[in-house]
Amino acid sequence: MVINTSKCEFGKKEITFLGYHVSANGVKPLDSKVQAIKDFPTPKTVRELRRFLGMLNFYRRFIKGAAEIQAPLGSLLTGSVKGSRSVDISGEALHAFEQCKTSLCQAAFLAHPDLNARLVLVTDASDKAIGATFQQVKNGSWQPLAFFSKKLKPT
Repeated sequence: MVINTSKCEFGKKEITFLGYHVSANGVKPLDSKVQAIKDFPTPKTVRELRRFLGMLNFYRRFIKGAAEIQAPLGSLLTGSVKGSRSVDISGEALHAFEQCKTSLCQAAFLAHPDLNARLVLVTDASDKAIGATFQQVKNGSWQPLAFFSKKLKPT
């Protein structure tokens, strides 16, 4: 392995790494990436909708209840091939599209795990989705470490 020292950074308190802003306190999505998702136009085709959801899902662990928020958009993909069939983003789907953007803009700052802190896994479920928050208690306050959610398939 060869290390290119001109591409290395040592002794930094904060860095940008693989689409994340990483500091001594934790991790958050890059502001420029959040802005790109916020500025994403309303998808008109399946391809555009898949692109939007792909960008959003990269930061899914920062969004509480992501699966339930995205469910109306995911249902538009049911039965579609990866082509560019048009999609109608209106009503509930349009609300979900805007809510996805808002939820990312308000995404939680995820702390680094402290192995000496009390760790808690909080779970929740509905008929549509399941979710969990992994968090720790540090200095008397709760700090989220990660969020998980998954849309349930109808039985």
